[in-house]
Amino acid sequence: MRFPALMTLLLALPATAPAQRAGDTIFIVPGSHLDLGFTAPIADVGRQRIRILDHAIEAATRDPSFVWFEEGGWSVEAWLDHYHDDPMHIARLRLLVQRGQIGVGATLLSPHAAAFPEALKLLTLHLNRVQHELGRRPTVAVVNDVPAVPEALVDALAAAGIRYLLMGPNLVFSPPLPATVTRDPFYWESARGARVLVSVDPNSYGAGLTHWLLPPDCIRYFSPSQFPATISDDSILSLGVGQQLAHRTTTEPVSIIQHAMDNGEPDCVANLGAAARRWNMRKNAAKLLPSLPNIYFQHLEARRGKQLRVLHGEWGGDWDLLRASEPVWSWRLRQAIHALTPTSPRALAIAGVMATDHNVGLGPRWQDGLPVAQARQHISQVADLYRAVVGGALGNAGLTAVPAPLMAPPSGAWPAAWRRIVGDRNAVARVRAGAAFIYPFVNDTAPDAAIPMTVTADNRRLVIHTSIDRIALERRLGARYQAVIEVTLHAPIGAVTLAPSGSASGLAGRWLFGSPTQRIVAPEGVRVTGPGWSLRARGPLLIGWTLSRVPGNPALTRLQALAIVHAVAGTVAGGQQLRLPFAEMYAGEPAVPVFDLELQRLPNGRPEG
Repeated sequence: MRFPALMTLLLALPATAPAQRAGDTIFIVPGSHLDLGFTAPIADVGRQRIRILDHAIEAATRDPSFVWFEEGGWSVEAWLDHYHDDPMHIARLRLLVQRGQIGVGATLLSPHAAAFPEALKLLTLHLNRVQHELGRRPTVAVVNDVPAVPEALVDALAAAGIRYLLMGPNLVFSPPLPATVTRDPFYWESARGARVLVSVDPNSYGAGLTHWLLPPDCIRYFSPSQFPATISDDSILSLGVGQQLAHRTTTEPVSIIQHAMDNGEPDCVANLGAAARRWNMRKNAAKLLPSLPNIYFQHLEARRGKQLRVLHGEWGGDWDLLRASEPVWSWRLRQAIHALTPTSPRALAIAGVMATDHNVGLGPRWQDGLPVAQARQHISQVADLYRAVVGGALGNAGLTAVPAPLMAPPSGAWPAAWRRIVGDRNAVARVRAGAAFIYPFVNDTAPDAAIPMTVTADNRRLVIHTSIDRIALERRLGARYQAVIEVTLHAPIGAVTLAPSGSASGLAGRWLFGSPTQRIVAPEGVRVTGPGWSLRARGPLLIGWTLSRVPGNPALTRLQALAIVHAVAGTVAGGQQLRLPFAEMYAGEPAVPVFDLELQRLPNGRPEG
């Protein structure tokens, strides 16, 4: 996430109002959001994160009031590896961790969690090492930037003994989250009975800077024209902190915000403690407290635990849909991660988690703004990471593996049961492609891609088989497009529901927001339920699903399975367009992936046979 101009945010703020809720406390968590490959190639980010933590250690050593939180355990892993032969250096960090000046997040990074459900249990594999080498076991999981996580994350965290989850989602590309989950903290209880205490900030992980305008010297640095030296610290505090406090809607006496930038240095929060003390001198105002997040959660639970709401239901995935830019590699990675065992090399397991990071992927999607050489280097390093994970877990054969074709029913007479649900054989499915981004899927006006497919069925199963030549479509549609495999269902859209096959809550119709999400990430497939029928839809290379109306015919509904998000061009530093051949943008990805989509009829909600 790159922060928008501060003036844009300031213009959206309400008029100045006096601070409210004296006696309340705002916990501010200073840190640095972990991005693998967004601000620099992965290897460079690793070196940068070691330097960032070094600078935080120096600042904490100089100033006993300075606190710093490493949201991703991956950074601390890299730091400990770097200094493994320097016990005195590690002892310095250990002392600061035990003092409570430096903390470590309970997840390695912020992942594509719904697209890689197999990886969730690996997110906490650093906990024992941190406890052993630094003396404290992390207790707060942090998932930043990613705007949606699956309910299965609750089970994975609880299984590792993690009770708290802090989220600062980036909603630039996503609809606003309902106040149900953002106004007050809540216990999220899974279908299995696991529970974590969750706080979600709709202003994202940079709210301390972008909304609360903390600290004043940092605001002046980022926007000297809007906040020259002639504007006093007190004026900036009133504009930022004062207005945010005046318009709080939470019912809780304590709140938490994060002050983090993408792989940002500690310099910007060096004077955060001084700014908080300056604000706290005001009477009849809520107090600011730079802190580690575990202090907030423990305080909240001790004071208000019995009064906090308990919410149930599936949330889902969102940015995970970008994995469709490399459907075959994504499938290989899921197979590789699934194949890992407790005896697998630790470095291989961590590499598997790295491959699931929300910024890691082939193609140009995160190269915008990087210099050309770094953009190409990043793509190359991602491909190397994929090869290391897949080759390490599955052997060399895994590097070129593709899914085995689904067994197709014999091509005979078209079953009446399928005619009732999807119509005639020649009108069941098609591939559509258009220039839309993934929000939403291909729009209603996008044309049929005229790609041949075979459709066979018996009374129980219907299998669609097709292949999509990405380069041929690129010639027709341009450097950026997406393609979906679309099935026509003979039922009004209001009579059809969609839920991930692997989510007990989703299948039971329990959603965290009260209603299903518009797009579902489900690599294991989805349950599609209509009037008098229920199907399981799945495809080895398909992870994204949605329902859409058929224009002009309200009796029909489109089930869309996202097959490809394609791009071979991106904007790099200086506004230059970088367009690379497919083989370089997507090294190791077949240019003509083969897609199977199976629909299986479920009598009474249970598979036949």
